[in-house]
Amino acid sequence: MKASSVFLLLTTVCALPFMAATPLHAADPNKKCPIMTDDEADIEEKVSYQGKDIYFCCGPCVKQFKAEPDYYAALFKDMKSVPELDGVTVPGSVKLLEQRFCPLSTTRLIGPASPSVEYKGVKVYLSKAAHVKTWEQDPDKYAKEAVAKGLLPQLKGKV
Repeated sequence: MKASSVFLLLTTVCALPFMAATPLHAADPNKKCPIMTDDEADIEEKVSYQGKDIYFCCGPCVKQFKAEPDYYAALFKDMKSVPELDGVTVPGSVKLLEQRFCPLSTTRLIGPASPSVEYKGVKVYLSKAAHVKTWEQDPDKYAKEAVAKGLLPQLKGKV
């Protein structure tokens, strides 16, 4: 046997235990965080939903998901942001909100438990409590900007 063949065989055999120990995420279900949609997902920030792994960018996103897992699973399926959930059936009757994103943090999803304000008789959801104070400083300005960007469909025709 040639020396180069022996070297190739040895390097392959020696690498096998390391390859087996490294988790192989079949298709790495989601590269981007499905809540903070511009941020990269972190393999350390994982939640399992009906046996399917969902990766987030940080602990606060994991916490947000865990507060309303069925809602967010249904939303991720609707938005096609977590391919791993394609075959999953979300239990119960989850009704998705018309609004998807925070008007002040435009790449962050909101849900029914997100902080909210009333504006012209309509509920507007924000991604965090600090945004409530910001919104209240000039709600007409923020509403107008968000409606123009398509972020607040529930306010269309009211602003």
